Amino acid sequence: MKPDLENDNLFPLFHGPQALESLVAQAWKNGGGLTRVIVSGEEWRLSVAEITQDGAFSRFPGISRQIALLTGQGVRLRLSDGTEREVVRVGEILTFSGDLDVEAVLVDGPVQVVNLMHPVSRACRMEAIRGGDAPFEAPAGAALLVAQGGWVFEGASGQPQTCRAGAYLVLPDGGGRVRSDEGGLLYCAALG
Repeated sequence: MKPDLENDNLFPLFHGPQALESLVAQAWKNGGGLTRVIVSGEEWRLSVAEITQDGAFSRFPGISRQIALLTGQGVRLRLSDGTEREVVRVGEILTFSGDLDVEAVLVDGPVQVVNLMHPVSRACRMEAIRGGDAPFEAPAGAALLVAQGGWVFEGASGQPQTCRAGAYLVLPDGGGRVRSDEGGLLYCAALG
């Protein structure tokens, strides 16, 4: 375990589950939505976007993007490469290039989507984990975002933490194990 030098103690600073609403909402330039940033750095950015109306996404040349539905009926993306893709079910993850122009069309009202962005040269992944019997081993430094149900996180301290729908958790250096009953779903985003 590494010392937390910033706080002058021998234990790493670790915050338990946090509500998405506790994050500062940043308005989009085009007025079509809000973004709440969970993790941001040179290697990756994980956020939740609230899309409230049809409109264009910002372009991010050299960036790979992944989005997944969190709440709402879904969104269709019209890409400048001539394809149209959609995210209409929680648990589906759509990957596309930030080099493309993207027009978002809401299926039936506002949505929240999880948005992972990283340089094309850097390996990152987002996966949907479904609840069940087998626990999921989350890697160190991963960010977990609960879409459905309640999940229990157990890290190196052995102290279980419950994380419910609409909450996120950024894991400490040691990673940990998460589990949920049938019907639970979370998104796990991590480097590598």
